[in-house]
Amino acid sequence: MRAFAVWLLVLSLGLFWGLGWASPGLKRVEGGVVYGRDGLTLFAQVCPARGAADRAVILVPGGFGPPTADMEKRCRLYAGKGVMALVPHLRGRGKSEGKPTGCLEEAEDLALLARLLTRLGIRYHAYAGYSLGACVALKAAALEGRARGVAFVIGPVDFAEQVEILRRTRPDALARWREVFGGLPEDCPDCYAQQSPLPYAPRLGAPLLILHAGNDPLIPPTQACRLRDVREKAGRRVYQVALTREGEPWTRPLTKGRACLRPTGFGPWEEDHLILFPDLHHAVTPAMEALVERFVLARLR
Repeated sequence: MRAFAVWLLVLSLGLFWGLGWASPGLKRVEGGVVYGRDGLTLFAQVCPARGAADRAVILVPGGFGPPTADMEKRCRLYAGKGVMALVPHLRGRGKSEGKPTGCLEEAEDLALLARLLTRLGIRYHAYAGYSLGACVALKAAALEGRARGVAFVIGPVDFAEQVEILRRTRPDALARWREVFGGLPEDCPDCYAQQSPLPYAPRLGAPLLILHAGNDPLIPPTQACRLRDVREKAGRRVYQVALTREGEPWTRPLTKGRACLRPTGFGPWEEDHLILFPDLHHAVTPAMEALVERFVLARLR
């Protein structure tokens, strides 16, 4: 009888711990918060807003490494404007456990973080995702359904097309892509189809700001136009603008893939926008950052 009681106690504790991990909380740690998913501990840097704030922006970094110094600057910038800023270390990067999966599990991780923001006193949030982080941000926002807006900054929507470009320009990079994506497109076409944010775009109820570079060597501007087409097909109005890298109106012809843009001028931030910088490579300029900031702060008012 005593042995049975001990066994029952152990079983109860096991169920308690299991349920606790299945419904992870958000724990404050030095410099940020940690939370759990799939048995992994995930970290997000937090830049608290000056004064009491119930609004937050989730700044999603790109690449397969830890967040850069630029993300740190963005984090502090929004905090100084009265908005809590979070920089998630996507799985397998920085202080987060696990292995990178591109734009798959990272999106689920981020959607969970967004759902947990109420425990920090946050009522409203928006996303700004950069490069690969743009894909993660869009998917996460579509999954959790409460975001006030998503800035999709020089992000990809077709990873198989990126591989074809890399074959011609940077074949040395393919080994890393094979590792992260589970092979190349010819090895696992479904792996690449699942990465795309396009199927999630119609589910996003919040405004979408798409910023793209016309001379991006890895993500052609036609990818941004494909995202626009999906949003329009879903019934969204998408305003379209071409700007110089300094943020001035573009007055020259739009050529090659850039010609997919159909300029209309700016609309209200309650609507979608596609803003193309025809003479810019894969980079974020101050003019681009200013647009992201205006959009995010407008959506969090």
